Amino acid sequence: IQRHNRKGVFGEVAVYYGVVEAQGRGSLHIHLLIWLKHGLSPNEIKLRCETDPEWTQHLLNWYDDVFSQSMPQSTHQYIRAEGMYKRQPVMSRPMNPRNSHYWNLFNQDLRDVLENAGMVHEHTDTCFKHLPVKLRSLRDDDKDCRFQLPREIVEKTHFDEDGYLVLKCNNGNVNGHNPIITIAERCNTDAKPIGSGSVAMAMFQYFGNYTVKNTMDTAFVFSALCAAIKLLSDNPPIDIDGNLDTYEHSRQFLIKTANKLIGKHELSSQQIASRLIGIPSCYTNCKYPIFYWSGMLREIASE
Repeated sequence: IQRHNRKGVFGEVAVYYGVVEAQGRGSLHIHLLIWLKHGLSPNEIKLRCETDPEWTQHLLNWYDDVFSQSMPQSTHQYIRAEGMYKRQPVMSRPMNPRNSHYWNLFNQDLRDVLENAGMVHEHTDTCFKHLPVKLRSLRDDDKDCRFQLPREIVEKTHFDEDGYLVLKCNNGNVNGHNPIITIAERCNTDAKPIGSGSVAMAMFQYFGNYTVKNTMDTAFVFSALCAAIKLLSDNPPIDIDGNLDTYEHSRQFLIKTANKLIGKHELSSQQIASRLIGIPSCYTNCKYPIFYWSGMLREIASE
């Protein structure tokens, strides 16, 4: 993204926007959306595919090049040599691309990273946490997994009868990923193409939730509510007639609750450290105006 010509593993980048989030254990990771320059809409792609088979094949080859849901070919399961770290592939630096054997070793190295970075799905209780308790004894692991894994095996990338992209997949449990990024970063990654329509809207909603999400559990929220109730009980707002001002009481309740939530918001040590050394929590090549919500509400109320 930082290259002068703005070309990367996905192509020429027009816009990018990424938000850094902290997991429950505190470790940081980024959710990133990338818009490619000269990208066509799904309808434009569909029309082009109907009239230009050669262009269609080039497009499918591009998808196969930058997105993968398969285990690398001509590889074997990771074998840990005696005396090595438990997860040696993710503890090691990536291979040097100038090495004459780089591409001969690429597929096996990629598989080693996939297997040691948690990118080959295995069912756990997390997969079924939304399944009703009464049905858990009857669950079918593959059908009831909330991540909808494993996927169906697909021999080659194609567009189905409805025009939806179906990526090649030789192992239904492998996370979608970009091979170059995964082998370079040597960590858990997830990559998928997004068009328009319901899938894109769902992804934008998911991404928007991460943009504004605060990591607050139920107990934390209720403690803030209780603190606000106690403050107002000790000093309730009274109108000029000496009666409880219900409007002002409701307003102060919301304000005090919000202040308690913001003031007690938990931050991980990684978040604090990244802030202190100047690492941003958001990455983008766009500029956005500052929007003052309270000012807008006052302006509306004055009218």
